[in-house]
Amino acid sequence: MTRIFNCLICGEFSFSLFCTKCKKLIKPEIKYNDDVVSFYNYENIEYLIKFKYKKFGNIVFKELSKPFGVFSKNYPGKLNIVPIDDKTYKGYSHTAILANAMKKDKKLYSTLHSQNNIKYAGKSLEFRLQNPRDFKYTGPENIDVVLIDDVVTTKTTLNEAKEVLKKHNVNVLFCLVLADLRR
Repeated sequence: MTRIFNCLICGEFSFSLFCTKCKKLIKPEIKYNDDVVSFYNYENIEYLIKFKYKKFGNIVFKELSKPFGVFSKNYPGKLNIVPIDDKTYKGYSHTAILANAMKKDKKLYSTLHSQNNIKYAGKSLEFRLQNPRDFKYTGPENIDVVLIDDVVTTKTTLNEAKEVLKKHNVNVLFCLVLADLRR
């Protein structure tokens, strides 16, 4: 049975979440910035990222996570994957969905969680620095890992996570994100 949707971006009828025209608008393009690998221009997926706050956002994130799987498939060797703060919200974890796309790699779910519940979305760098995540790591030590998050805004979350992991002799090879807002 064929399912018909309305494209989540333009609203036109489609046989998938995004119509053919809009798929071209959100086509992934790998970018490197320091130790961060990103796949999309934020401006192209900003509307879609906000689905993480909605009940069926898991479907959107599963679609957006496809480049993570391609990256993993083409990366030599097996990686240890640590999704940042993969607590379940609205029935799913968006960082766990991104990590799950990396089929061949070992996922270390529920190993790096913040001890506070402060939301960083839309907050300034000053606010972020004054309200650290206070991460706690409970995973294996003396390993190399890849950190997974959805968006890099200021890199404070990734930097704080890396500092906590370093205390456990965990080396972060690089970070994978959907989008990197830093220019």
